[in-house]
Formats: sequence, structure tokens, C-alpha cells
Amino acid sequence: RCAPPPAAGAAPWAAQGERSPRVGTASCASELAPHAHHADRRSFAAMWLFWRTRNRFSIEELRYLTDQLQKIHVVYEANKEFVVEALRSIAELMIYGDQHDPLFFEFFMEKQIMGEFARILRISKLSRVSLQLLQTMSIMIQNLRNEHSIYYIFSNEHINFLITYSFDFQIDEMLSYYISFLRAISGKLNKNTISLLVTTKNDEVISFPLYVEALKFAFHEDSMIRVAIRTLTLNVYHVGDESVNRFVSRVPLSDYFSDMVKHFQKQCIDLDKLVVRSARNAEPVLMASIEDAIVQIEDALYYFSDVMSSGIPDLGNFITENILQLLVFRIVLPSLQRQRTVRTVRNITLYIFDT
Repeated sequence: RCAPPPAAGAAPWAAQGERSPRVGTASCASELAPHAHHADRRSFAAMWLFWRTRNRFSIEELRYLTDQLQKIHVVYEANKEFVVEALRSIAELMIYGDQHDPLFFEFFMEKQIMGEFARILRISKLSRVSLQLLQTMSIMIQNLRNEHSIYYIFSNEHINFLITYSFDFQIDEMLSYYISFLRAISGKLNKNTISLLVTTKNDEVISFPLYVEALKFAFHEDSMIRVAIRTLTLNVYHVGDESVNRFVSRVPLSDYFSDMVKHFQKQCIDLDKLVVRSARNAEPVLMASIEDAIVQIEDALYYFSDVMSSGIPDLGNFITENILQLLVFRIVLPSLQRQRTVRTVRNITLYIFDT
């Protein structure tokens, strides 16, 4: 209805100050202002009514979040905040439903929300979305009490897709979130659930992504990550699944135990060097390093003990044999032999001087 003002010289009345034929529609702002005001009020009222009537912890809320996620075809800066918030809220809703209403998880299965999580990860290149997805999965797995729910989450390839996805571990916190995710999964392992995470052929396990991916970080420089991986491996060993036990005992995965003993050997050698240095100069920083090294060695010994008592004879044999070959025969016995030789020479010297 509102026409633009006439251009200069476009009409004779514009220059002469005569009344414009469009004077009745010239004041667009004043004419539309009441309508805009009413539209804003209606929009606000509708939004208020929408949030007022929708219960946050309800199936309707879960349906709304799921529907909105399904409409997203690419995640970028403009919609990432909604995606992150939706992923976080879904975790809260599933935990609430697990404790109060089984219909929540029925809806989760019906809408295949696990598949939706995997799809969101595929179409997003933003680290914040990846971080939130890992956190959402960790929170859900850790807090869901219903074994049927855990069984469903583990019963499709979506979980293995998330485990094997190439996350950018150069980004701060990404590796920590990923390791927490793996550890959360391992905390729910039993003879029923572990079979859902492996691939078998002729009753033999040929693939176990959770275990294989975890071992890649077994010797990470961060001690907290190393501890988490050791906890994960013990959770796997203590399940007692025979086919899984054979899988982890075969080459190349069995090399993990020789690598563990080699790492332990290095820790012992480093401790010896620190002790020698402290004999010359007992600096507080050096003494603190010695104490930390001792703690690390104690942790390794406790871990070896836990593995050997896990009920898998092959693993105990691997550790025992490697400790004998790499530590006892190669370092401890030669060291004792050198000490005996030194004592013998010292005794001969004393005898010569005494005579």
C-alpha cells in the first residue's frame, strides 16, 4: 500500500509544493505503526503461550527437540547454539524419563535418536557440537539405570560409529571428553552388553572398536588419561567373556602387555637416574620428582596385579614373561651381579691393605 516518495522532478506538483495525489498514503510509518505494534503483541503472546504450555520435562519437549534437529541439514554458526542446547536437553530428558516414565525411551527408540546423533555429527564440522555430543552420550550412558536402555544404545552400529569417528584431538578438551565417553561405555559392560560392541566370525571376535581405540592412548603423556584407559581395560577383562579374552590375548593386541612392561622398565630407569642425581644435589624439585615417579611405579604394579587376577591366564603369563625378560634378567640380575663384584673387589682391597 505504501508507495515510495516521488523522485525529484518526477511530477510538477512536487516542485511547486502542490498537494500530491498520494498524500493519503505518504505517511507509511504512521499508517503501519499500529499494525506492527499489534503484530508484535500477537507474536509475543504466541511465544509466551508456547513456552507457558510446554512442560520442559515432557514427551512434548522431547518431540519438539527431535523434530527441530531433524529439520537441520547442516550445522553452522547461526544454528549451532540450538543444536548444542538440544543435545544437552535431550540427555536431561532421557535421564528424567529413565527414572520417571518409560515412554521417554520408547519415543527415543521410535524416533531413532541415536541415529540422529550420528547424523548431526556427520553434518557438523564445529568442535563445540562434537564436544556436546560426546558429553551428552557420556551423561546418558553413566546415568541410565535401565539395562534395557543401555542394551538398546549399544545394540546398533551408531555407538561404534561414535567410537571410531575421527574427532579432532588437537582441540582443547576433545580428547578428555572422548576418553570419558569410552570409559562410560566400559562401565556398563557385562556378558550381555559386551557382545553388542564386537563383531564375530565363526564364534571368534574379529573386531572390538572400544578396546582397540582405547589402547591408542594407553601411553599418553597425561596421567589421568592413562589411568582412564587402564580402568577401561580392566572393565573389559573382568567381564569374563571367553571370546573377548581370546581376542585381547592375540597378536597384535597382546603387544600391549609387552609395551606396558617396557614403559614400566623406563619408569624404573628414570627413577634410578633421579636417585643418583639427588645424591649429588637434593633439591626440593628433584625430591618431588622422585616421589611422583614412585607413585607412578606403584600404580603400574597395582595394575599388573589387577590384570593378573582378572581370571585370564594368558594375560598373566604375558606380564610375567615380559617382566622376567625385560626387567629381571636384563636389569635387576646384572645390577645385583655388579654389586656382588664391587663387594668382592672391595673385600680383596681391604684384605691387601690389612696384610
